[in-house]
Amino acid sequence: MGKEDKLTFLIFNTAYFGDVLLCSSLCQNIKNIWPNSKIIFVVRKQFYETAKYLKGVDDVVIFDKSGEHKGLFGILKFVKNFKYKKADYSIITYYNHRNKFISKLLGVKKIIMEEKVTDLIPNWIKHNDLLKKITDKKIENFPMVYNAQKEIGRKFFENNKRYIALCPTTKNKAKDIPHNITAELINSLNDEGLTPILTGAGKAAEEYSKILHSKNLNFLDLTDKTSIYELGCVLKNCEGLISADTGTMHLGCAVDMPVVAVFYQKDKLVNWAPSALQYRCFVISTNQTAEHIMNETIKILGDTNE
Repeated sequence: MGKEDKLTFLIFNTAYFGDVLLCSSLCQNIKNIWPNSKIIFVVRKQFYETAKYLKGVDDVVIFDKSGEHKGLFGILKFVKNFKYKKADYSIITYYNHRNKFISKLLGVKKIIMEEKVTDLIPNWIKHNDLLKKITDKKIENFPMVYNAQKEIGRKFFENNKRYIALCPTTKNKAKDIPHNITAELINSLNDEGLTPILTGAGKAAEEYSKILHSKNLNFLDLTDKTSIYELGCVLKNCEGLISADTGTMHLGCAVDMPVVAVFYQKDKLVNWAPSALQYRCFVISTNQTAEHIMNETIKILGDTNE
């Protein structure tokens, strides 16, 4: 076993839920090229569970940029307590000079950071391409893998029902599925013998669920009732997922379930839309009617069950 087999990689992604998941292929490539390497993932506090269960990740370190690690003194505290100083490589996804500064303070031997470019290519490919700066070995486009356990998700369900997950809310209200469309979907899914599970997190998602409850619809409301890991476990028990939220749709893909991804902003498609070549998914970016979403959902569920 040569020295190269024992490399330590720090992966910095202090962005959001979906951004962390899109580093899965990068982690798998590192393990594929350097099987005995160690991957330490640096992530925001609220997305610890997102990184922890990604295939290939050995340890996760929280960078609480809004709390104890805020500002210069917070950064110094983070560096002081960091266990993996003088790592071989720091891979900084996106264009983040704070994470580059931290890497320098940690004494990392080589720092690789994505450049600030406007090229519209999928984010996971941009992450993978960073490895081309340190190896000439083939970089694979591995699908995301999130290690959720089906058994843990079963505590939320009744065993005799068929479930399908719905995540109509996002961080931007303009990208949400409108309430009336979601209400139509819930009724149509009920007609197909499916119990919709409403997922989402935060105040906006709670307000959204209240509006749906006021319509006396038949659905299971798990809004703000699961951790990220529990959500992954819940999804593994569902027959499919309809999602406007990119993080949730990527989580669905990462646990290998049928996903209908609904987009309302076409400029986000190239960077964020999951690929049907890798996942059991269908992307809707036009004609976002309840009828069209429902038809594609039934179709992808049928294709999966054949």
